[in-house]
Amino acid sequence: MKNPFNSITFNKLEKNFYAQILTSAMPYYIAVVGFDKVAGQILMAAVENMDRFNECKVNLHDLDKYLDVSENTRKKSLNVLRYMNFIETKNSNRTGGETTFKVNVQFACKGSIEEKMKMASALNKSFRSAALVNGQICKEKFKKYKQFNNDMKQEGVDGLIPF
Repeated sequence: MKNPFNSITFNKLEKNFYAQILTSAMPYYIAVVGFDKVAGQILMAAVENMDRFNECKVNLHDLDKYLDVSENTRKKSLNVLRYMNFIETKNSNRTGGETTFKVNVQFACKGSIEEKMKMASALNKSFRSAALVNGQICKEKFKKYKQFNNDMKQEGVDGLIPF
């Protein structure tokens, strides 16, 4: 079956680009694959068809068929990738199941890495090294993770949480 991911901005020259995978990200990628091999398959399929802005779109129903997995398995795998900061996702079309993926430039990118890290729209987050125990993802810490829980929000002096 054909890879279900599609580039958002298509340029004829993009077919000549190759995706660079940074060696500094490999221990984290190995931990992800060891924890959930479907997460590794999703990430590599996204990298294959991402555009020069490290973005791509996918229909989630097509992704389930491509991977031959259930919806719950796919959701868990996506949560692993979000938890380790490999991807960000955004629902573009709720009724059609279309989702936009943004791949972390510290893992892979097409083009110059230095330029991508300077882009304001780039996903440039550090991987969660604290989530690893002996090179593997800690199951207890992952169980506490929620997709929409923002770790960065902290209470201010007045006791309110900023936006």
